[in-house]
Amino acid sequence: MVRARTILSVAAIALLLGDGAFALLLTATTAPRPASLTIEGTFPDYDGGRLGSNSSNRVAFTFEIATMLPWYRGQVQALSIALTAQPGPGVGLVQPTTLSVHLQRWDAGIRTTLTGDLEPLTAAGPSRWTTANTPMYISPNADVAGSSFFLAVALNLTVEYQDGSSYRVGGWEPDARTTFYDIRTDVAPFGVVALVAGGIGTALMVVPWRRGRRPAIRQV
Repeated sequence: MVRARTILSVAAIALLLGDGAFALLLTATTAPRPASLTIEGTFPDYDGGRLGSNSSNRVAFTFEIATMLPWYRGQVQALSIALTAQPGPGVGLVQPTTLSVHLQRWDAGIRTTLTGDLEPLTAAGPSRWTTANTPMYISPNADVAGSSFFLAVALNLTVEYQDGSSYRVGGWEPDARTTFYDIRTDVAPFGVVALVAGGIGTALMVVPWRRGRRPAIRQV
């Protein structure tokens, strides 16, 4: 009976130590690393205030989002965003004013927004802008985790055309979005707890064993 309990105790301790070591190894190998996410979209021809089909009046936008991947549950995530525009020859001026970024996920076929941030834009060169307050921050709730998350953007802008007309729009969204990525659960705390518990269990087994092996003290 004692031998069976000992075997079970050793197995439980080995399981705790193994799980703890694996959790810490998994955390080390999946530590967040710099990543770049890109969204591209073309603002259509609105010369004269009406939707048209003249490609010369279109504006191609590229949103470059720098972050760290993977994200972890309950952590605030920083985003640095650069926006570039390639206006057609019929466009005289492109003036974006504010940018919003949304963390989204498909839920039962519905595109669901979980959280987001809105920032004004500032010029960073010819046809290039960044957020005035860099970086932006996304703060998912503590229960948000899993796979197939993505970022989407919306832009407030004014486009002026060579013929003198202009068009202003709020919340224009490109059809594209970033690639899917995961929001993981940080298992490092569980790994530490498992290793500590395994160490305590080992100590509780070793100390009585060593006492039992002490030689008897001879009486004179």
